[in-house]
Amino acid sequence: MLKPGQLATLLPIILISGCMSYSEVELVSVRNAELTRFDARGLSATITAEVYNPNNFRINVMDPDMDLYINDVAMGKATLDSTIVLTPNCSCTYTVPLHATFTNGQAGLLPLLLTSALNGTIKLGVKGTVLGKARSLRKRFPFEVEQQIDLGR
Repeated sequence: MLKPGQLATLLPIILISGCMSYSEVELVSVRNAELTRFDARGLSATITAEVYNPNNFRINVMDPDMDLYINDVAMGKATLDSTIVLTPNCSCTYTVPLHATFTNGQAGLLPLLLTSALNGTIKLGVKGTVLGKARSLRKRFPFEVEQQIDLGR
């Protein structure tokens, strides 16, 4: 049997958790991907993506664990340049700035640069997880994004 003090402690937790019903967030599409810097040390890119948040609350997207691939070759870890805040009950377009430092070094990069220069395109891939946080809820979301980028732009 619960004592009066214990009931007073549990009641707010039960009420708050009842208000926080969660529905899965969906990556609808990648609209654009653009390289803003690309050299032997790493790259910076901006990805424009449509994301659907069916929930009645904002979700902060942060703390990524992302692997970067160029033409299906693992290049290193990518990080977000800022936290992304998903609008409640919205299928919205978000600009996602990210950067990566290459771990393969210049030896693995030279053939990749030559192939990309000859083709005029590069395939940028990012795969991993990000942390979604809303109030006291936290959840890891897996994702995978792949986009062809025209180097002539």
